[in-house]
Amino acid sequence: MAQILIADDEEGICHYLHKVIHMMGHESVRASNGKEALRIFRESPIDLSIVDVNMPEMDGLSFLHAAKEIDPNAVIIIITGYPSAESIVKTIEEDGYTYLAKPIDLVQLQDLIGTGLSTRDHRLRAE
Repeated sequence: MAQILIADDEEGICHYLHKVIHMMGHESVRASNGKEALRIFRESPIDLSIVDVNMPEMDGLSFLHAAKEIDPNAVIIIITGYPSAESIVKTIEEDGYTYLAKPIDLVQLQDLIGTGLSTRDHRLRAE
């Protein structure tokens, strides 16, 4: 069972992601802004993070950068309701795991969570 961080300022998205994660047999912890998400990331063992690009107090790309400094093996899925080529490139440049546009496709999300957790396991075993 993995611990997955959900960071999004939209309650409906957080609720949806929470249900999907629990349906997959994992636990989740939620944050409504980037600073809260980073505090949780520092204080809790997080296996994978699902983070919105546009959040108050700290955006998703700033979270990604800070999380990678804390844990270089962090696996982060960036989500947004406003996809653009520029933000995709920036996410890749910041070594983000992947990028999903809202509305989030259930099957794609489940696949990315599974792949992301496998990637993290491989990274940790390689150390």
